Amino acid sequence: MKKVTILRAGVVAAGLLICGLPALRGAGGVHAPIVIASDSDFSACGCVSGGSGTAMDPYIIGPWTINSLPAGGIAVSVDGTHLTKSFTLFNLTIAGNGAATSMGIVLKHINPTGQNSISALVTGSQTSIQSAGIGILVMNSNFVTLDGGGANPNGAGIGTGAVGTINKNFTGAIDIENSTNVIVKGWQFSANGQDNTPDWITFDPSLANWGVGAVRLFGSSNSLIDHNAANNCTTVSFPIFNSSHNTISNNTADYPFTSNLLITDGSSYNTASKNDFGTADFVGILIADPLPGTSTLAQYGPSHGNLIQGNLDHTDGPTGNERHGGIAPSFVGGIVILNGTYNNTILGNQVIAAAGSGLARAQAIPDLGTC
Repeated sequence: MKKVTILRAGVVAAGLLICGLPALRGAGGVHAPIVIASDSDFSACGCVSGGSGTAMDPYIIGPWTINSLPAGGIAVSVDGTHLTKSFTLFNLTIAGNGAATSMGIVLKHINPTGQNSISALVTGSQTSIQSAGIGILVMNSNFVTLDGGGANPNGAGIGTGAVGTINKNFTGAIDIENSTNVIVKGWQFSANGQDNTPDWITFDPSLANWGVGAVRLFGSSNSLIDHNAANNCTTVSFPIFNSSHNTISNNTADYPFTSNLLITDGSSYNTASKNDFGTADFVGILIADPLPGTSTLAQYGPSHGNLIQGNLDHTDGPTGNERHGGIAPSFVGGIVILNGTYNNTILGNQVIAAAGSGLARAQAIPDLGTC
C-alpha cells in the first residue's frame, strides 16, 4: 500500500499544470486549516501536492503540518455533498489546542454513488494527530478508508516499522457516525479519551458517558476495524453503539478504564475475532443491553446475533482502589453478557487471569442506596 501511494504521488506531480492546478512548492511545511466543500476548493486551498482528482489518481493533500487550532477549530474539513473529485489526505501532522472543542479531520457526506464515484482516503505512516477533541470524525459517509499504514502482517495489532499515530485526544481517536463501509486499519492509538462516568443502567451513548476511546461506531454498519493497536484509550477501546454487521478483528488493546470492547444499544450481527485484549479495569469484552424500561432500550432494541470468536483476553478486573472506591460494577470478568441481549455466539476464545469469571452471564440490578 505504501509503495502504491508513493509512486502515485511521484508520477502525478509532473501533471499538475496540465490539470490546471498550480504546482505547489514546499509541501511538508506549515499550512493553515483546510476546508473543502466544492471541487474548486481543491485549487483555492493551495493544499494539493499531486493528483488529478480521479478515483484512480486522487488529489493528494499533504504532507502538511497544521498546528495550534483555535477553540472549535478543524484542521481539515471535507464536506462531500457537492464533490465529484477524489482525494487522499497524506501524512498530515496535526496538533490541536489540547481541549475537547477542536478536531483533527472531519469527513462528512462522502457518498460515492452513481455518477459521484469519488474515493476518500486518509493514509500515511507519518500521519500524526494529537491534542484535539476527536482525532478523526467520519459522519454520514460511505466507503471511506482510514489507513495508518502499520498493519502487522504476522499477527494482531501493528508492526514494528513506521505507523500513523492518533494520540492524546481529549474525547478519542476515531468516531464513525451514521456511516457504512468504513475501513480503519494500521493505526497506533495511545492515551485517547478520559475516564468518563460510565452509564451502566441505560447505556446512553452520549460522549459524556462513554467517550470515543480508540474507535467508536455509532449508527454504522458493514465497517472493518482491523490490525490497530490501542493503549490506554478510555472509556472503552472499541465501543459499538447501535451498529450492526461490523467486524472488529486482529486488534490489540490494553488499559481501558472499563472494557476493551463494548457492544450495546441494539448492536447486532457484529463479529469480533482474533483480537488480543488485556488489562481492562472491569470487563474485557462486554455485550450489554440497557435495563428493561429504559428509554435507550425502547429506542434501540436489544443487541443480538453477535459472534465473539478466537480472541485472547487476559488480566481483566478492578484494582483494590477501584473496589474500595465503589466504582467497580458487580459484573466483572473476561467476557460478560449483560441483561437481555440474546443469541450471541461465544466460540473458541481464550480468557486468562480474569477477576470474576472468564465467561459470565449477568443481570444488572441498580443499587438504590446510590440513587
